[in-house]
Amino acid sequence: MQNHKTTPRSEYDEAWKSLIEAFTADFFDFYFPALYNRIDFTLPVEHKDKELQKIFSKSYHTHKVADKLIAVTLKNGKKSILYIHIEVQGTRKKDFAERMLHYHTRIKDRYNHDILSVALLTDGSSKNINNVYQFKFEEFEYKFTFPYKKITDFKDQGELLLTLQNPFALVTYSLLEWHTCNKEQQKKLDLKTRLTILLLEKGFSEEYIRVLFNFIDWVIKLPIDIDKKFENTVLNYQENKKMAYINTFERLHGAEWMMKGKIEGEINGEKKVLLRQLKLKFFISEHDEDIIQNCNDTSKIEEASDMLILGKEKDEILEVLRNNL
Repeated sequence: MQNHKTTPRSEYDEAWKSLIEAFTADFFDFYFPALYNRIDFTLPVEHKDKELQKIFSKSYHTHKVADKLIAVTLKNGKKSILYIHIEVQGTRKKDFAERMLHYHTRIKDRYNHDILSVALLTDGSSKNINNVYQFKFEEFEYKFTFPYKKITDFKDQGELLLTLQNPFALVTYSLLEWHTCNKEQQKKLDLKTRLTILLLEKGFSEEYIRVLFNFIDWVIKLPIDIDKKFENTVLNYQENKKMAYINTFERLHGAEWMMKGKIEGEINGEKKVLLRQLKLKFFISEHDEDIIQNCNDTSKIEEASDMLILGKEKDEILEVLRNNL
């Protein structure tokens, strides 16, 4: 079972980027309404993600973040570059405001434009952060302040979020509920099923459903056997209701399950090879074998194989695999 701590940054990045690109106006309307009222969304929005990649190297971020860089026209006719920084943090970092200033400055240097920076925090913490970076020495003073939102700001709205048409209401509800599930697979299955059926019932377009479902699917990761239960429940519901999106749903999810099956098959193959090699050199008890079989982290299995080649002892090798449990 994957969660936000182990999901690759690229998945996190793409999940949010797809949402914001598909529903740019809705993003600002929901999280930053004052800014939404200043932007002329009747005019095209330019997405500058490729430019952003040139400014920041792949290794630039040390935390899970998703960045969007867009160019918008304000209602006064002035063009502005808007930087959106979305971050999920298990631990709030004290230098967050300083990092936001650094991102802001790098982008301004690149474009020589007015830059607006905003941040969305998607972890489950209700604590506020310091959104001001200030430096003062004698008569010199520098101050940088950016607006931010936390998904927990919407916690009190609860079920009301599900009645709103804005897609980010459903996104926010999904994250809030996900944080309450902990490691309980049944709760996650129930939540994913409920949200998907709700999404289908709202009568949205196929593209709308695709983007939102992909996000829900990213947030609520389930093992493949439980995910199949999810599929059966939703498809049966669609058939009973004679809904129009059965094929769309199958297309969306079927490809992912094929990939999951392929990955799980590769992991099982690597575990078999490692187990066979260990048995050639050491006595492997049933307990030892359980440790190997319960490890589903490919990188750990590969590390254990390398350690075996380097002549490490059995206990050292098993400890690497055990740390994954």
